[in-house]
Amino acid sequence: MAEDLMDKVFSFLSGDGMTDEKQNMLKGIAKELSQSKYVKFFRVRSEEVDPSFSSFLFSIYKTIYPIKTFMKDEKKMAILRHLTVETCIEPQIQEIIKRLDNAALDEKAKTMAGEQLISAIQNDINLLNTQFDQNHIDAVNHRYEMAAVLNQFVKYNFSGFFKKFDPHFADGAFLVEPKFPAIKTILIIDQIGDFLTVSQHLKPEDDWTSLLNILKMIEGAELVNPAQFNGMIKLLREVHTSKILELMVQYTLRNPVWQYKHMAFRETIGEVWLETKKSEANGYIAKINNAKKNSQIGALVKQIFESADLVRLENYNVQLSEPYRRRNVEHFLYAEGLNYLKAYMDDYAEKEIKELCDLLIIRGQWTNNTMSREMSEALHKLMEAPRNIADLDTVMSEDGADGSRLRAAIMRIDRDPTQARYINSILGKVNGQAVEIINETAQALIVIGKHLKALIEDLAKKHPELLINWREVTMCSKDPLSQRMVNDFKKINYFVQLMHLCTQ
Repeated sequence: MAEDLMDKVFSFLSGDGMTDEKQNMLKGIAKELSQSKYVKFFRVRSEEVDPSFSSFLFSIYKTIYPIKTFMKDEKKMAILRHLTVETCIEPQIQEIIKRLDNAALDEKAKTMAGEQLISAIQNDINLLNTQFDQNHIDAVNHRYEMAAVLNQFVKYNFSGFFKKFDPHFADGAFLVEPKFPAIKTILIIDQIGDFLTVSQHLKPEDDWTSLLNILKMIEGAELVNPAQFNGMIKLLREVHTSKILELMVQYTLRNPVWQYKHMAFRETIGEVWLETKKSEANGYIAKINNAKKNSQIGALVKQIFESADLVRLENYNVQLSEPYRRRNVEHFLYAEGLNYLKAYMDDYAEKEIKELCDLLIIRGQWTNNTMSREMSEALHKLMEAPRNIADLDTVMSEDGADGSRLRAAIMRIDRDPTQARYINSILGKVNGQAVEIINETAQALIVIGKHLKALIEDLAKKHPELLINWREVTMCSKDPLSQRMVNDFKKINYFVQLMHLCTQ
């Protein structure tokens, strides 16, 4: 009977101008169709999809509809992502995660020294990295790939398919199963291709029951009967393996090499989770170090400055940096350090340091001209700082070249995210200039401090070697020279430490 049907079909096709090879291939497809377990899905003679295929799709649609509704909820999908990891890790890894929780670390911080706590956190990071190994990562990734595959499948436009039969079909209406007439296959070619694409990775050998249990945990109720769902997956795989749908399309299109679109799923949720946990822990370490650094900065500021009013920069300052920081773009990285440098130059360096250095360099009779020249050059470099700082601050003003562009860009960034790259470019340059000013000034102070130390030691000697007229120089100082040099050296040393902390 089947052979007679194929003979009739291909006698009809023989006038289509097809090559003998193509005719033979299509004849082979017709033979496969007639021998398929699911031959009932397709009426070869009329090239129609049988109502049994539509009923098959409707039974699948009815089964997975609750999952489709679940996966539309972004909050539930976020929880699914979290639980996918949590359900794949053992109690000992869970314990590490609990120890690295911020609340737990805050409690430890009350009784542990900073360095001790940092050591404990680093040990747990290393332990987590070892125990949450590649096998765990692969298990997590595979389970979430299953969720992604299922999500892709439930998003298939079933209602669009059924509207081909009934324009008034309502999504999620299951009280009465629609009546599906036979339909020309050519009218639903695209839908069949899409169905093959989204169902290709649903494998019966995968642990779907465990995934359904996670969905149940989140929903608080069973979305689908596991046995019914696993039976559906097995049936889908059988249909896929039979190639019945593929053959139906190839035959209808007279295209024996037609293929559905193949998709690849590659999730990296395991790697992302591990890196996130490590990043959070390292962030706590940074928090400890930052608190320590701020404490050190506060102590140094008290040692250096007498005035409480230290805000000197109008434009490149910490306060005006905040809008950029909040939007996760470059901000004024060295505003604090540059501000302290401005205050140091205003309150101390331009007066006391310059006056002392001039006294030593000009009045002193040096036995080593190289030392006096180095100190003079360093003083000259130090005195360039105020002008350089003022220039940078002016450029960052509302009317300045960089300041005006930055303010325009930050106003547009919410509606135009590409402005972030523009802001980063400008502030990358400005921050580079700021740290260069700080580093060059700090280096000049280091040189001055080195020579001051040598001079302090020389003055204390019974027979000085560096200056041969200490008596004369001492008499020209407004305050006792020895104590003055010691005080200035200490403040220089403190300030260099401050600049180092502010540029870390």
